[in-house]
Amino acid sequence: MIFGSVDFDMLQLMIADESVFPVKTASGAAAAGFIMANFEDASMGAHHELQFFVLVSEKEGEVLAASPFALPIAMGTRHDWGTLCLNLWNDSDAVIAYNNEYLGLNARSARFSLFDKKPDGCLDYNVNDQLGVTIIQGSVRLQKTTRFSAIWNMSRTAGFRQIMKLGNADYACGHVINRKSPVLPQNRAARIFTSSDHAVTRLWNPETDQLVIEESSLSDIGFVPSSLQHMWPFRFVYRHPDDVG
Repeated sequence: MIFGSVDFDMLQLMIADESVFPVKTASGAAAAGFIMANFEDASMGAHHELQFFVLVSEKEGEVLAASPFALPIAMGTRHDWGTLCLNLWNDSDAVIAYNNEYLGLNARSARFSLFDKKPDGCLDYNVNDQLGVTIIQGSVRLQKTTRFSAIWNMSRTAGFRQIMKLGNADYACGHVINRKSPVLPQNRAARIFTSSDHAVTRLWNPETDQLVIEESSLSDIGFVPSSLQHMWPFRFVYRHPDDVG
């Protein structure tokens, strides 16, 4: 996951027809991020995913704390907020059909090359559309543990007890919100659950981390990365909004 922000005014125009509002960062941008996943074991078969999301609320004018880790913390603690799925790509026809026809998401087909480890310790990633045009590409430096400085920063933002609670939990719970479509004509909050055996959260480092965005709808809103998180193996459950059991 790559966390960051985009231009607030441009994003507002992009989601003007939705019934949710972007959550602002302390600097006045809109909180947003990418999720890249290699699901080796999944109910619908192994597949890859790229998602671009923005943090949203049903209330206008909500603001994040002033921390590069405020977005991932909010995703795990602010259950009155959710991530609006703006763009979604998969490489399985069955998964794309399921995401679109059942969950009301705007999934499209793409080709993935994710997390190839290089001799310099970086993990490369590349996602292209079906015509071979690059959507995003880049690399991130692999880090095996979360440094104390990052834990301290997150503790100052959310409180030490909250960070320890998140770290010791069997899973994290959040909400993904669909864009309005004929399948789901309203913005609905679907519960998600994530877990992993290993998770590392750290600052984005422009000297070792690279992100190039070629998809015009994404590059035009000026995404700026601030932090990232590795999770492996990445376990993920997405439930339909009507599934409240």
